[in-house]
Amino acid sequence: MKRLSSHIIMLYMVLTLVPLLIIGGFTVTRTYIAEQQEWTDLYEKVLLQQLLNAEKSLAEFDLALAELVVNDFSRLDYIRSVKLESDLYAMTFAEVINTNTSSDNLMLLTYPIVGAQNDRLGQLIIYKDKDAFSSHIIYSVLPKIIFFALLVSFISFLFSRKILAILKKPFQDVHRFTALVASGEFNTPPPKHHKFIEINAIFASLEVMRVKLLTSRNQLQKSEENYSRTYNLTQVCLFVVDVKKCHIVRANRRFTEQIGNITMVNSHHASRLQRFITLLLERQGSQSFEYAISVNGVTKHFQVNYSERIKNEIECSAMDISELVKARESVVMQLQTDALTGIPNRVSFNQFVQQVDNKQHSQFTLMMLDLNGFKGINDNYGHLAGDEVLKATAQRITDYIQAFGNVYRLGGDEFIVSLLGEFSEAKLRQIALDIIAKVEAPIPFNQIQLSVSSSIGISCFDERSGISVGEVFNDADIAMYHAKVNQLPPVFSTELRAA
Repeated sequence: MKRLSSHIIMLYMVLTLVPLLIIGGFTVTRTYIAEQQEWTDLYEKVLLQQLLNAEKSLAEFDLALAELVVNDFSRLDYIRSVKLESDLYAMTFAEVINTNTSSDNLMLLTYPIVGAQNDRLGQLIIYKDKDAFSSHIIYSVLPKIIFFALLVSFISFLFSRKILAILKKPFQDVHRFTALVASGEFNTPPPKHHKFIEINAIFASLEVMRVKLLTSRNQLQKSEENYSRTYNLTQVCLFVVDVKKCHIVRANRRFTEQIGNITMVNSHHASRLQRFITLLLERQGSQSFEYAISVNGVTKHFQVNYSERIKNEIECSAMDISELVKARESVVMQLQTDALTGIPNRVSFNQFVQQVDNKQHSQFTLMMLDLNGFKGINDNYGHLAGDEVLKATAQRITDYIQAFGNVYRLGGDEFIVSLLGEFSEAKLRQIALDIIAKVEAPIPFNQIQLSVSSSIGISCFDERSGISVGEVFNDADIAMYHAKVNQLPPVFSTELRAA
């Protein structure tokens, strides 16, 4: 048997490299020598003739002949400048300049002109382009190089066809055998080839692979049987999703109990499943995340972990953390809610300020509200009465303002109202007066009627003005204090600036 690699290398050398090196090298060398000799002979011939004419021109003061000398030289492609100078008359008889003689690519040649009596008559100065000969050689050889490139391409095409013809049959057999293996057919052995060592080694390796795959399949079947016994024992939802086909491939018993059977989820909740798969694909790494889903009208929260994507499948586990989420939300609600009045507290207002800093609100109005006479109620009727006043006031403001704003208790008898959007000054004044009217309505407590009044300061925020939310808050506080001290109706912070 022949070695395939040696056969391919031999064919390549015989069909491409050897002809290229022999024919190409011979042609280029021959062309180079011929062109060099031709140019050298032409230059020597012209130089010999024109030196005689130059001598005659200088001796007889023949300017016309001098022009003929320099013109004949200038017709050569590589001559850039020719000048004939006379020592006897100290002048230039004739000169032709074809290009700038200061270039680094030019070579200066000087030929002295001697008369019949061996006396120096003058000199012939020539500037010769050193690169002209190389350029001419390149232009002369280029068509031959192109021809050889086309020739080599054609030969390579024939070479490729020959190689394909050699490898077609064995590789077709490889394809058919691997297709059988991919379909799960491990009982058919691969065909045998005896012409090339490498091809025979490939099929020998395929036979080893077939035997190992057969063994692995048997072991895998046993492992799957063991896995299926424990898959349904865990209290965590386990399931596998096909991200390409957008459906659940398999799931354990806990998944069916918590969410539903696979057929129902794939058919009736395809849109939810698509959103879940999109979330999986968008995530980086393998960190767990929380996911909420409505099951039979009840929202359930799960802590989801997932594996790497393998053949368009991702294995997931989901632990029910609904009770934990409810407990966490309860803690957050308690943190953000005023314990006495049940309305948002300063923590909630600080979150609103953070939203403004994050450019979530471009325009809003703050109304700072303080109760007048609240201390007297505490002193005269006790703190229970004061608490009843605060609760009633908070409820009244909330009922009135909830359609277009929020109310917060900052502490003590201070409240603040936030109104999102843009309102006219007249509308804001009317809202503030309505709030004052509702606050001043009597509050029943232990067969008595309690009453307080309120002072309100108003300040507006617009992100285009460059004023921070802290400054708006401070302006509303100052306006409220001004209204309280001077017993005024609602005061706008702009009124104080104008004053």
